[in-house]
Amino acid sequence: MAFLNRRAFHAALFTLCAGASTWAGAQAYPQHPIRMIVPFAPGGAVDQTARIIGTALGDKLGQPIVIENRPGAGGSIGATETARAKPDGYTLMLALDTQAANYQIMKGLRYDTFKSFDYLNLLVTTPQVLVAKGDLPVKTLEDLIAYIKAHPGTTYGTSGLASAGHINSAQMALARNLQTTHAPYKGAAPMITDLLGGHLDFAFAGVSVLHPHIQSGKVRALAVGSSQRSAMLPGVPTMSESIPGLEYPTWVGLTAPSGMPAEVRSKILAATNEVMRDPDIVKRFTQSGFDVVNSTPEAFKARLEKDAATLKELIQKKVVTTDPA
Repeated sequence: MAFLNRRAFHAALFTLCAGASTWAGAQAYPQHPIRMIVPFAPGGAVDQTARIIGTALGDKLGQPIVIENRPGAGGSIGATETARAKPDGYTLMLALDTQAANYQIMKGLRYDTFKSFDYLNLLVTTPQVLVAKGDLPVKTLEDLIAYIKAHPGTTYGTSGLASAGHINSAQMALARNLQTTHAPYKGAAPMITDLLGGHLDFAFAGVSVLHPHIQSGKVRALAVGSSQRSAMLPGVPTMSESIPGLEYPTWVGLTAPSGMPAEVRSKILAATNEVMRDPDIVKRFTQSGFDVVNSTPEAFKARLEKDAATLKELIQKKVVTTDPA
């Protein structure tokens, strides 16, 4: 009997120690660098966001943030890698608005958009701005619409299939019965390179990435896709002034593989909230054309679902087509 009691005591002690070890491990997070996957090419809104918050977030968590660009397929390549990672807090991802779209337009995705990720914080939004290449003979949105009707198939570029730029262009085409040719890229930066090179006629992209080129006169701003005029472009009208209801901004949010320990998740949420409230960080975002949101996980998930419903309607109307592959 004493032997059995000793065995029971040792078993209980082992269980207690194991539980304490697990708790201590969670409390000690993080113990090594954290990677932040950016599923687009350097230079776009997602990459800009990572560069602004990366160092500060690492400082708050006590370990460096290592930014990894994994561009391609509208962000789904990076999303696939994130979904497959261990939910231990050492892999984070900055999702773009395409996260709400890819599952509807691409076949064979190896993750569930709504179940494979923990949507932690919708960090920022940036208004989309419609621009024309410098030598296109248009000065206003109505000029561009007239030009497209006279030149069916006019080519526009976006940062990817079903990105905010694509959705805005598709909604404009639907509202005014336009025939255009879509050229999707692996991010805003390579698209802008071709736009500046004269290979595209017009484009929708975030104010944050297009503003320097608008200021230099290399492209012409025609309209912004927000509910009110942008403080960075006060003289540029909104899309809704000509096409009521056309508003679909770029957003960037922090995600992680679903299933993280509660203690780890809480640490990441708290650190992110602190960073996004930091006046220096807010100033950097504002100067780059972003609006700081710093949402709750619930609000972030709601935005995802809202944008998914918008795209579903465009697919049903055949304004946006799904990937034939």
